[in-house]
Amino acid sequence: MSSINHGATFKTKRTLSNLKGLLKKEKNPKENSFQDWLQIEKIENNSILFRDNRVIKILKVSPINFKLKSKLEQEAILNSYKLFLRNLNSKIQIVVLSKKTDISQHIQEIQKNTNENSPIYEMGEDYIRLIKKIISQKNTISKEFFAIVEINLKIENEIEKIKEYLEYCGNEVEICDKEQIINVLKNFTNKRLMSL
Repeated sequence: MSSINHGATFKTKRTLSNLKGLLKKEKNPKENSFQDWLQIEKIENNSILFRDNRVIKILKVSPINFKLKSKLEQEAILNSYKLFLRNLNSKIQIVVLSKKTDISQHIQEIQKNTNENSPIYEMGEDYIRLIKKIISQKNTISKEFFAIVEINLKIENEIEKIKEYLEYCGNEVEICDKEQIINVLKNFTNKRLMSL
């Protein structure tokens, strides 16, 4: 019985020393930078340019509430979506990022509009306490939707066409700028790494 324990301890020590060796190797930023890992050459003109000449654009999609639409409207939306899929010549991936709802800006706006001399100051403070309580009890999550599109350079104005098709479905769509692209990459990779 004790020999098994010694073997397990030796194995654990060897594994730990292997891990330490790997961690030492990973300290060189040139070898393992985030950009190297993703094979990104650069981000410019609202696009991600990869070393293998692929070009990616990201669309932020604010979806409609399908269930609130009439049957006729739902059919029209589904038909528009079918048309979108039939005419799609690009590789596309839908990414949903979930995060805890941030109400800090909303609270700042209320506080800005209800200073201490205001007759509605107490109401504003009560409201702030209420929404903080609801957020803490319900653990509310907000979701952001993104369409990640690998651009086919042979197709002119491809991203604009995809944006139009998604808008025909009733969604609000915007092409992400450099800052938004970086945030999507950070959020997506952080969540993936945390789940490993």
